[in-house]
Amino acid sequence: MSGWMVVIGLAILGAAAVLGFVRDRKQLWPIVAAAAVLALAGYAWQGQPDQPAAPAQPIPAEARAAEALIAMRADMDPTGGIAKQWLITADSYARSGRYQYSAAFIEAGLRQYPRNGDLWAGLGLVLLLAGDNQMSPPAKMAFAKAREYAPLNRSPDYFEGLVELFEGRPANTLRIWQKLVNEAPDGAVWKPKLESQLASLTAMLQRLPAANVNSAN
Repeated sequence: MSGWMVVIGLAILGAAAVLGFVRDRKQLWPIVAAAAVLALAGYAWQGQPDQPAAPAQPIPAEARAAEALIAMRADMDPTGGIAKQWLITADSYARSGRYQYSAAFIEAGLRQYPRNGDLWAGLGLVLLLAGDNQMSPPAKMAFAKAREYAPLNRSPDYFEGLVELFEGRPANTLRIWQKLVNEAPDGAVWKPKLESQLASLTAMLQRLPAANVNSAN
């Protein structure tokens, strides 16, 4: 079985767990979103999803999810450059859950480069992670600045789609992510990852009761 299919299989198993144990719709969508993120984490951890599957490493789910989202944000940074000298250290703090230090490090960079959209995107993700995947006003402002100063950086749209899923609007997530895939530039390294998330999310939604899916749209 290919690694890609292993990822999809894990996502479907996550959906089965949701169906079996979650009765409150308010609790359902964060679990579905977490399963979608972990599908991305499994993709990223394996490295080559079309190669034969390798034994999984015992890495905590929360750390794997944070790592996957940080990697996706970095992949969606089309310019790199000056922001990396700040984001490399900030990302190391974020991977260990020290979001306050991560945000402070990025903010130090923004004091020198206040119009750097990639730094704003990094700050938005850190604030999102620190806020338990809630789009707080500071996170929303950071992503708005990222769009203003780095319009080719697609990570604000990606994370907007993720928050829509956490808040129970999967149709919005599918629409936003599919648009990103359709508009991805040639050779975008993040496109296959997002395609795998779309596939796993679609598979999960097909397993959920129609009432749960339709009422959240």
